[in-house]
Amino acid sequence: MINRTAERKWLTSHLSREERQLLVVYGRRRVGKTTLVTTALEELELTSIYYLCDERGTQHNARRFAAQCADAFDDITPDVDDFVEAFRYLTARIDGPCVVALDEFSYLVAEDETIPSVFQTIVDDVLDGTNISLVLLGSSISMMEDGVLSYESPLYGRRTGQWKLAPLSFADVRPFFPNTDLETQIRLYSVLGGVPAYLEQFDPEQALFANIEQAILSKGAFLYEEPEFLLRQELREPATYLAILEAIADGATRVTEIANEIGRDASSLSRYLQNLTQLAILEREHSVTDPDGRGLYRLTDDFLRFWFRYVAPNRGTLEQGQTAPVRATIAETLSTHTSRTFETVCQQAVRTSAFPVSCSRVGRWWYGGDEIDIVGINRDTNTLLLGECKWTATPVGRTVFDDLTALEPEVRWQGADRDVRYALFSRSGFTDELRRATDDRSDTTLYGLDELTDLFDAVH
Repeated sequence: MINRTAERKWLTSHLSREERQLLVVYGRRRVGKTTLVTTALEELELTSIYYLCDERGTQHNARRFAAQCADAFDDITPDVDDFVEAFRYLTARIDGPCVVALDEFSYLVAEDETIPSVFQTIVDDVLDGTNISLVLLGSSISMMEDGVLSYESPLYGRRTGQWKLAPLSFADVRPFFPNTDLETQIRLYSVLGGVPAYLEQFDPEQALFANIEQAILSKGAFLYEEPEFLLRQELREPATYLAILEAIADGATRVTEIANEIGRDASSLSRYLQNLTQLAILEREHSVTDPDGRGLYRLTDDFLRFWFRYVAPNRGTLEQGQTAPVRATIAETLSTHTSRTFETVCQQAVRTSAFPVSCSRVGRWWYGGDEIDIVGINRDTNTLLLGECKWTATPVGRTVFDDLTALEPEVRWQGADRDVRYALFSRSGFTDELRRATDDRSDTTLYGLDELTDLFDAVH
């Protein structure tokens, strides 16, 4: 288990309480829910039963669950027809604290709309007076939010806690590749994103492009068709969703641009974009100073962005086993792809406690044709942070800083009554001219890769 410290602490602290718990842990496929829960249960050394639900209906799963309970007690498998009977059997065999973890609970909800009501009965009646806690896990975000967490759900108000498990941040991904420098780690993050199951596919001892060829571009590899599996599990009409995501990965960020790219009417895309956003595959990014603006669509996951940029358009070539030309294309353009990831990494760096300027909101800013990579605001201190990120092969010069300071009046926030700070982030360092120009400025900080490394090391 790498990282997930906050999540483990939350889970173990809840399950250590005297009161029985109903906890919900959900998030997209491969994000590490099962590992998190099973690791926490091992740490607690409580009596526990972990059961993985499947899509074969309520009765089948209830009987399998009861059989698994019987195996745990070295008992004869009871004859049950539903989960109420299965949990009644369990309560008759347990005397003391116990945790039941039902993985892929969303499968049960998808197959049987009465399941939330059934588990309301289990929680309210069957488990009443016991010390048996429930942990419900689900990969279908929409199913868990609508069927378990929503106000309309019979289980609403009964949960004692919930955690939506997100992909790992860049700082949390670094330990997967401990023997590589920050520049390589950023490249790896731009390819794999923060989903643990994806990160595990790369061999830390192999070169980046060898890993890409073996784990992503090769037919039959784990990651070769993963985005398609993800969409098919969650959505109907996967072809339309695939086309939308490929268009966004190729640079279309507004609804009209996406519609033009895939040959659809813009008004017909609302439902698709909403579903992808609910699944945390897309997010609607807003200019930091205009959170209620129209916003731009972007992929939340760097692996999906990589896959839709390089794998999806080249499937015909890759299906024939011809990985070399696609690998060559990636080698030519990976720096451009990584530059967007570098912005994300720098935004995450600004959000860390080690960064010298405290910001309550951090993101990009744009207005008309102007854009700033990083803008951070703090209303409590009236602080405005402006930053630029450059993933270039040459040092950043004075012009970048001058252009940034020239844009400062265009960022309309808090009028003139504000404390403005500047930060420049660069893969290849800074020119002597720029360093001389900023040496005496207390409002400006320069971050090369060494300084970024120190920043991330300070919070881990």
